[in-house]
Amino acid sequence: MAVKKDEKTGTWYFYGSYKMKNGKYRQYKKRGFPKKKDAVKAEILFKENIKDPYKNITLEGLFDVFSAYTEKRIKQSSWISQNRILNRWIDTLGDVNIKSITTNDIECAMELMINNVGYETAKNYLSRINKMMRFAVRKGYLESNPCSPIELVKDPNEKKTEMQYWTLEQFNLFIPYVENPLYHLLFNNQFYMGMRIGETLALTWEDVDLENNTIAIKKTWSKDLHKITTPKTPNSYRTITMPQFLSDEYREFKEMLDVPEKSFVFGIDIPVCNTTVRTRMREAIKIANESNEEQIPIIRVHDLRHSCASYMIGNMVRDGSSHFSLYDVAKRLGDNLSTVLSVYAHWLPQADKGIAKFMDKDNLIDALD
Repeated sequence: MAVKKDEKTGTWYFYGSYKMKNGKYRQYKKRGFPKKKDAVKAEILFKENIKDPYKNITLEGLFDVFSAYTEKRIKQSSWISQNRILNRWIDTLGDVNIKSITTNDIECAMELMINNVGYETAKNYLSRINKMMRFAVRKGYLESNPCSPIELVKDPNEKKTEMQYWTLEQFNLFIPYVENPLYHLLFNNQFYMGMRIGETLALTWEDVDLENNTIAIKKTWSKDLHKITTPKTPNSYRTITMPQFLSDEYREFKEMLDVPEKSFVFGIDIPVCNTTVRTRMREAIKIANESNEEQIPIIRVHDLRHSCASYMIGNMVRDGSSHFSLYDVAKRLGDNLSTVLSVYAHWLPQADKGIAKFMDKDNLIDALD
């Protein structure tokens, strides 16, 4: 430790050197202190920060480090979503020293979030800050993760929200009221192909094989980034077969446009906006319900994917005969089997009835013998 007075300016400064982790020494010097005691105090704090450079890191400072770390390690769309959520935590907790954040602070913030955005969204928010705090522990910025002890308990009396979907009959009440050819094709595609809306909007005519009636899914449209990105998961890469009537509609639509192969199917130079797709769907539902005695529920565009899953699962077994497996459904949706089982398991009773019929049939044969 060394402190000297600068005779030219009349102020004090401290200087010296310290050993770095690689074994080399680094020189340091800082000037401009009005009194000797100020320079001494500043050097003590400087040396403490050398021993523990992240001793005083704030939540915003941790966010900056974590954001830079994750930028090249996750998809850009996920990175943007992560940063948006973490910034909400900074707004809620304040830009405080991360070592001062307690489990109680996180729990109180979670209560506010549950009231504002609902349980499932708040649960996602907790997952994001939990990852950042685990990163802080791993890097040595924190001794323990304040999120670790938290257990979210839902109201046991809360009724589980049922997944929204349409039956084939309900879809057939809807689709005649979609007059625009682009959206008519798009909604037919969503119901019968079960694609994610980003996968559909990313389609170019190069991806649509009208000779073999297939669609190759190898990219997705990010509404946040406003550009093409890689699909959601490795299972999302797939080639799926169209029913003939859908392939015919694709062919008629393409002939109507007369565009290059590299053009987007649903928008030519740039895909149509997600919001516009949602608006067109709501408009057609409204007209359908005004025109028909039987009313169809208002669902989201994404729920057409659920509708496709329901339609396929409901027809895996028909009249006691198996047509395709749940694995085939998973491959078509671009999910793995465990995901399909966890999300759509409640739609399997039809298959179970088919198994019982199969057993009855075998038992009847045995009895006759």
